[in-house]
Amino acid sequence: MTNPETQLTALFARYAPPLARLGKALRTRLRARLPGLTEVVYFYERQHSLVIAYSPSGRGHDAVYSLAVAPQQVKLFLARSPLLAQADPGHLLQGSGKLVRYVPIAAARDLDRGPVRALLDAAIAHAQLRLEPGARGAVQSRVAAQQQRAARARSASRPGSPSRAKKKQR
Repeated sequence: MTNPETQLTALFARYAPPLARLGKALRTRLRARLPGLTEVVYFYERQHSLVIAYSPSGRGHDAVYSLAVAPQQVKLFLARSPLLAQADPGHLLQGSGKLVRYVPIAAARDLDRGPVRALLDAAIAHAQLRLEPGARGAVQSRVAAQQQRAARARSASRPGSPSRAKKKQR
């Protein structure tokens, strides 16, 4: 079993150096901004996308923010984004998701821009989080479990696979 920090370092190494540096810098800033929250790490092989979700419960779907590093760009996803429209007068949020939308991030200092900072603050307020300065959050890797699920899904979708044959018999 690999240490989550070591695994995260190896995942960042899969990207071009400028993207890896940006992802690491954003991670540092988000950890400072969200003390005590758990970082839940996912890696989506098909999209070649590293996602770090910042969650109060340790479950990715409860995340307030998620950082996504992909081969061409870095995005900051905000939960319950449609409800944050009042905090987004500059219309920075992109996407049409019912629950989550994103802000493209080109530099770590983008998090300090007024409109982005307002969105981040609104997301924390909407989640009703009480952040404790100095609290340490854990890092949980869900990469192995996710890879196992993907492998099961791939094998189930192959013609002649046992799980596919069971479905036909029903």
